[in-house]
Amino acid sequence: MAGVEIKTGGNPTLRGNRIHDGKQVGVLVCENGLGALEDNEIFGNAFAGVEIKTGGNPMLRRNRIHDGKQSGVYVHENGVGTLEDNEIFGNAMAGVYIKTGSNPTLRRNRIHDGKQSGVNVYESGLGTLEDNEIFGNAFAGVTIKSGGNPTLRRNVITKNLYEAVWVYDGGRGEIVKNDMRDNARGAFDISEECKANVRVEGNQE
Repeated sequence: MAGVEIKTGGNPTLRGNRIHDGKQVGVLVCENGLGALEDNEIFGNAFAGVEIKTGGNPMLRRNRIHDGKQSGVYVHENGVGTLEDNEIFGNAMAGVYIKTGSNPTLRRNRIHDGKQSGVNVYESGLGTLEDNEIFGNAFAGVTIKSGGNPTLRRNVITKNLYEAVWVYDGGRGEIVKNDMRDNARGAFDISEECKANVRVEGNQE
């Protein structure tokens, strides 16, 4: 099962550990679990490196979350969480998935060299992304679809193999003051039906 499971208000501190090669997720935070994860290396797990759901609200700082067989961080089913100064890279799916009403905050993370998008927000996921570096991913830097509605501020989203930000299939959002230069397909791909619901302001393209 999970390498570490935190739930029902549990609030541990995990610092300086190597959590790897598990048969499911590396760390699962659920059922209103809390916790601080700092300076850990989380890698090579069969599912997500860190999964946050059902009111889980951990603090993740300065972790290296990489080379997972699915996503780096998976936030769903009304998960929350704060991710600061982490390096999330080389995962087989998106670096960070946000879906089904979840609303994490991502600040100053480096999310790069994933096999899909850097961040994927969909199925009514929310999220605030500020001052992150999102680069070198095989799909878009940030993909927003199917009711996803994040806020992106002051991120550097560059050198991705699709667009910096790709919005389609009912995606929404606020995209303000980001550096979106030097992506293979340009800064934006916003489908016509989404344009009225996406605020775009002050970005470098």
